[in-house]
Order: sequence, then C-alpha cells, then structure tokens
Amino acid sequence: MLISLNISNFAVFENETISFENGFNVFTGETGSGKSVLIDAISLILGERASKDLIRKGSKSALIEAIFDISGNRNLSNLLNDSNIEISQEDFLIISRELLENGKSINKINGRTVPLVTLKDVGKYLVDIYGQFGHESLFKKENHIILLDSLVKKELSPLIVEYSSLFSRYSALCRETDIIRDKLVNKDSKIEQLSFEISEIDEANLKEFEEDELLREIKKLSNIQEIKNSLYEANRIMDSSGGLNNVYSILNRVKSYDHNLESLLSRLDLFLEEIQFFAHDLRSYTEKLDVDEGRLISVEERMSLINRLKRKYGYSIEKIAEYRNSSIEELELLKQAESRLRTLTKEKDDVNKSLSKCADYMSNIRKQAAARLEREILKELGDLNMKNIRFKVRIEKKGSFSSDGMDQVEFLISTNVGSDLNSVQKVVSGGEASRIMLAFKKISGDEESSQTMVFDEIDAGISGRTAQMSGIKMNFISTKHQVICVTHSPQIASISQNHFLIEKHVENSKTFSTVKKLDLEKRIMEVARLLSGMKITDKSLNNARELIESNSAAI
Repeated sequence: MLISLNISNFAVFENETISFENGFNVFTGETGSGKSVLIDAISLILGERASKDLIRKGSKSALIEAIFDISGNRNLSNLLNDSNIEISQEDFLIISRELLENGKSINKINGRTVPLVTLKDVGKYLVDIYGQFGHESLFKKENHIILLDSLVKKELSPLIVEYSSLFSRYSALCRETDIIRDKLVNKDSKIEQLSFEISEIDEANLKEFEEDELLREIKKLSNIQEIKNSLYEANRIMDSSGGLNNVYSILNRVKSYDHNLESLLSRLDLFLEEIQFFAHDLRSYTEKLDVDEGRLISVEERMSLINRLKRKYGYSIEKIAEYRNSSIEELELLKQAESRLRTLTKEKDDVNKSLSKCADYMSNIRKQAAARLEREILKELGDLNMKNIRFKVRIEKKGSFSSDGMDQVEFLISTNVGSDLNSVQKVVSGGEASRIMLAFKKISGDEESSQTMVFDEIDAGISGRTAQMSGIKMNFISTKHQVICVTHSPQIASISQNHFLIEKHVENSKTFSTVKKLDLEKRIMEVARLLSGMKITDKSLNNARELIESNSAAI
C-alpha cells in the first residue's frame, strides 16, 4: 500500500506531500492541472526512465519520495532480502528518486543507493499501472499465462512447486547427458590421446621450482669460461700483491714508539690471516671449476622439454600439473561414460514421465480457468459498455517443457460483430485495455499480487452508466487492493472513498499545482463541476449531492 508521496520541484509541483488512504482513491482536476504528472511521479518511483526536462524551471534537481507499507508482501520481502536491503520493523519501504540536471538520477531504497533495474524489480511487487499507454500485462503475450494462472493460484501453487523442482532436475539431467554424449564422440581416440598426454607428463617427472634452478645453472654453464678467466685474474692479483705485508712491516718498525699502533697491528694481523684463507679458498674453487659441455647440453635439453610441455599443457609447471589432474578425471569419466549415460537416461525418462504428468494436471486446471474467464469476462465487459465482444483463451501445447509447463496461452478478442478473433494487442485501444484489465481484476480477486492498482483515465470514451459501473468495479477491487484512479468522470468520482483535487495556481508570475483531500462539501462542489463544467449551478450541486448519496447507498 502506498502511504505517502512527496514531490519536490517536479514539473508543476513545487513541494507537495500526498497522504493516501486504503481503499478507493480518486484524483480529479482540470485539464493541465497536473494529473498526468502525478502518474509520472509514481512511474519514476517504479523505475521508469526519467527526463531532466521534468525538473522544475529554476531548480537544479527534482525529488520524488514514496513510502509503502509492505506488510504481508512475502515475495517482495524475499527479493529485498536477496538484494541485502534492510526492512524496517514497521514494514515500511521508502523509495526516493532524485533527478539531476545532467540527466542522471540517484535512486535509493531505505537509504541504500540502488541501480534502476532494482527499482524496476521492486516496483513489480508494489504497484500496477493501467492507463492509456501502459498495458504491459495485457499487451505482452508472455504475460497471458501469468494472468490466467492468477485466477487459479490456490489450485496451481502446489503443482507449480512440484513442477519447478522436477523441471530443474530434468534440465540438469539433459545438460549432463548432452555433455556425456559429446564426450562419447570419438571416445577411443580421446582415451588414447589422454593416456598419452598423462604418460608424457608423468615421464617428465617435473619438480616444483625446477625451472628456476635450471635457468640459474644454464646461466652459469653458458658463461663458465668467462668466470674461470676472471678467477685466474683474481688469483694472479692476490699472489702478486704484497702491499698489506709492506704496511705491516712499516708499522711494526715504529710500534715501540707509539703503543696505540699495537691495536692497529693486531687488527691488521687478523685481516692478513683472513686474506690468506680467502686466497686459499679462491684457488681451490678455481681449480675445481671445469667446463662441462655435456652438462650444459643436458640442462638445456631438460629446459627444452619443460618449455615444450608448457606450450602443450600450461604456461607453468603448476599449470601442467593441473592439466594432468583434470586429464586423469576426464579419462575416468570417459571410461565410465557409457555406464553413466545409461543411468542418466533411465533417470531422465522417469523424471520426464513425472514432469509430463504434472504438466498435464496444470494444463487441465488452466483449461478450466480459461472456460471460466471466457464466460465471466463477457459479463464484466458488458457492464462496461463493451458490447458484441467475443473473447477466447487459446491454449496450445508447446513442443517441449518450459519453466511454467507445456502450455502456450494467448488471449484473443473480437470487438465488432463479424470480426475475426485476433490477438488482444492488435485489436484493443488503450481505453479498452484498461477496462479489460479492470474486468479481469474484478474476476480474479487476486489478493497476493501488487497491493496498489493505478487506473489512469480509465473513463476515456465512456460516460453515464458505463462510467458508474467502472467505478463500482474499482470500488469492489479496493476491498482487496488499494486503488488510485485519475478520472474526469463525475460517476467514478462520486463512488470513491477518498477524493483528491489537483488545482493549478498562478502567483507572482509562477505557476504551480497543489493536491488537497476534499471534505464532503468540497467533494460535492467538485462533482458538480465535473457534471456541468465551469459554471456550477444549484441544479448541478443537487445532482452532485444526489449522485454521491445514491452511490454511497448502492455500494
């Protein structure tokens, strides 16, 4: 249920807050007062595309905020939980949409910024809008099965749960059998190839970090002659250098004159000893270092093998190991594939039978619902002055299972005597579509769909008794759903439980509109205006009062 709507700097509205009531809410007003803007504001909250042109002149942004009571709306609660959107303890949902000058918008649900697609998903559970140009539920063929199912939701629900579970399992079995059949194509050659690849990797006996060690060794062996030459040069310098020994002799000669030289000589003595050890080790290492061409060839061949395996199976030793493990699994699957396929085929056949049986039950229930809809909608549409109507629900069997069964549902209609039945979206006008949906909702009495229904100028092309019947049907629907209706009809306005007037004002060269809920006397005045036009007479006032009182008594 929509509790309130705040509109700031949006088209003709400066700053208006509308507090809605449960039941049947009607909005009236002169042409151009802003009735269509009100519907635009609600549509934007539901995720419709926004235009910066709707920002009020002189303002940098426009803000629309709606508060909904979603208590009892389980499907919406599940969606919000899945989207990690917190719900208040009072089950209030606050949606805001700020339109910016650059054409972008900031969308929030309970204070959390969300993308436009989330608004659309959430909006489907909050409000249905039926107007001159918005009839997605009726004009999209794929929605017809959803509308039909809503007539028998209680009977269908347990079957749909069972069918969905079976369909999910059946789809998984189909995917797995297709995969195995693909594997069985050229099975023997695949087994031979995998066996060869696994054997090739195993024979290589690759070690972790081996590649780095080999690269270091190749670098050393490839430069061994340069290393030896450098070592010979270093040894020659060490052997010919007597500089430090000369330093020691000089200092030793004068140490008796300065006792501080004793400590320096001690340090130099240690240093000379270390130099001797270093020279010995350097000579030993040089003598052991040999040019081993055979070892270099062996290491390079090993590295070449690793690179070849990397090109075939992965860009690293780790990836080659992963490929080996997956190949072993694939090989085992291939060896067991025929046995596994027989098991899956039998299970798939069993699930197919259960699925077909469940789909047939669903189809029978839909056919009963279709027969009921075909009977009852003619009466409802007759009340709404749609005479000589023929309406048929065509149910055809699909060639395969789908997520909602095996039925393909389409609504067909003929609006004129002698005309052939045709698709609803090809035949009916926007006004007729609104009345068809009104009739459908009257029949369905669906309490679990969107809690708020908005009818935008459903009275287009009708008046008198037809308009009155439209109002009576909307009032009936409002016992289970909140209904909001924008109308020019005095008959519909007189039936409403809550009547709002949208008025345009001009002050200080500025035009703006306001929304006020009418008390009984002002409501009589507004119905009188709708009856007689701009000039309200005593007669029109009496007619308005009588219309309101008679409709109140009738409903």
